[in-house]
Amino acid sequence: MRCRFCDTPPAAGERRVPGPSGPICARCVETGLGLVRDGRPRTSRGGTELDRVRAGGAPCEFCDRTDRRTFLGFTRGLPRMRCAQTGAVICHDCLDHSGNLLNQALRHV
Repeated sequence: MRCRFCDTPPAAGERRVPGPSGPICARCVETGLGLVRDGRPRTSRGGTELDRVRAGGAPCEFCDRTDRRTFLGFTRGLPRMRCAQTGAVICHDCLDHSGNLLNQALRHV
């Protein structure tokens, strides 16, 4: 299946993290972590436009959240990346978890 964020097919042997509407590739995970950290829009390797979701925007399609609860029970907006062309959205927490899954898979090759 094509990556939900860069819309590219997988290369031979390439690992991807499955999602409810389609997978995300390692390059988009890496790009997304940088994007949610600094907020600067980027262009994916497939030429799609990736930007940061503002407060109140679409929820993450992996976990369906828009915010996170702090230790004291307060809520904070959850940074998310969105692909303008595909409508795909993923949050920082799911990007981080996806990166961990990809790293584990690469260690066991």
